[in-house]
Amino acid sequence: MKKDKHKIFEQLMADMMTSARSSEDLAECMSVNQEAIKYIPLRIRILALGFVQKLSLDELNRKLLENDCPRLYSRSFFESSLIYAFQNSLSYDEWRTLYAECGPLQEKLSAGKYFQEKKISFGELERYVLENSSTGSDVLGTRTVTRELEELLTGIRDEASLKDFLTRNLIAFAPVREKTRYYFCKYLYYYLNTRIEKYFKDCRRGRDDTESLSEMMALKAVTALRRKKTMPEQEKRALIRASAISCGELFDAFSYFYFDYVSMDWISILMEYYGDISEIPQQQRKSLAAVFRKKNPGWKKLSDEDVILEMQALLDAEEEQLQQDYDKDSRSRGYGRNRSGEYAVYQYIRGTLDMDRTTFICFLLFFSAGSTLPQEHILTTGRMNEILSQCGFPVLRPDSDFDGFTDEFLNSRDPMGLLMDEVVSYAKLHENSFLYHIYSGSVNYGDELKETL
Repeated sequence: MKKDKHKIFEQLMADMMTSARSSEDLAECMSVNQEAIKYIPLRIRILALGFVQKLSLDELNRKLLENDCPRLYSRSFFESSLIYAFQNSLSYDEWRTLYAECGPLQEKLSAGKYFQEKKISFGELERYVLENSSTGSDVLGTRTVTRELEELLTGIRDEASLKDFLTRNLIAFAPVREKTRYYFCKYLYYYLNTRIEKYFKDCRRGRDDTESLSEMMALKAVTALRRKKTMPEQEKRALIRASAISCGELFDAFSYFYFDYVSMDWISILMEYYGDISEIPQQQRKSLAAVFRKKNPGWKKLSDEDVILEMQALLDAEEEQLQQDYDKDSRSRGYGRNRSGEYAVYQYIRGTLDMDRTTFICFLLFFSAGSTLPQEHILTTGRMNEILSQCGFPVLRPDSDFDGFTDEFLNSRDPMGLLMDEVVSYAKLHENSFLYHIYSGSVNYGDELKETL
């Protein structure tokens, strides 16, 4: 049965408000009604803690970042009311009453002026990125709007002024964290534009354009470009600008970048790593055989070596079938398509789904690895930290698994070798890499908050 998060949150607040707890330790304060609150996202539990402990806005945002949660965001209509509440020491009930009074204003929120058509064209992506960037500098339009709203909120001390602020700035509010969406689209634009310019370079030099066109599969104009090789460059560019972006192809390429290794389970990786059975250490061989026997009870009487040989034959047959599928339909991409991942990419661009921090970082790494970037936008640890900070996420912490990997990846001379080494090391421990569930944690933070609070 689906849990009613709102009722659980209300019970959590009631339990915490009536308890005698005064510790600042998050784990202790969140230990009330453990069975129920596991359905409440950590970020929202921290907000509850903030109300109970009467944290200031700075204290709350610091606690959110310390626990790898994005800080409150001023371009969210909903979160701007929370910013006001914590800034002015409102209680939870006072904030609820205030938000109920302000809520009807949301009906006037703008749908935005970008990506209104069902298809997402390259030209529209380009328009969005260029119109939200300041030419010649890295002071971005989205940053200006967010900062201005934050500064305006800082000076508001009464409810009438808050309502006036919300009314006057309705056009500035966004359904998702706009800064994150902006950087996603910006690096996607670089990724696609790098391939487009490579194609035109090949055309100008009279080279075979087969390879450069194959790298442009994320643009649906590729088929027409193959047929119209003599079309003038200006007309080709117009065709590309009008071309729809294939979110499926984008996610397939993203999957190849990571999941060519990661989406295979540790068994396949371990088999590939050692190759010959005789090279597999005896203890690892025994462990592998034990797992294989559980999957195939008919192998119980076979020796460890024979069990592994049987599994290798099955894996080879499966790989052959996948390759046949790929040969028949290049869109299948060998390891299969993932419609939920494709739809997630579509929602990221349209601005209807927020990226969690891990997904955001991984897409930036993917886009930048295949792009020719302006010097100031090349991803370094410093640049990544700047982007994360502007998006309201914690900066990289090299002592954590994922952040440590990201830091190494950004500074490695052989990043793809590092990626393979990371996955193999997890495989040896019979575990899936932390990269295995990239994108699955994406949510709409605004909807999540409204649903729960």
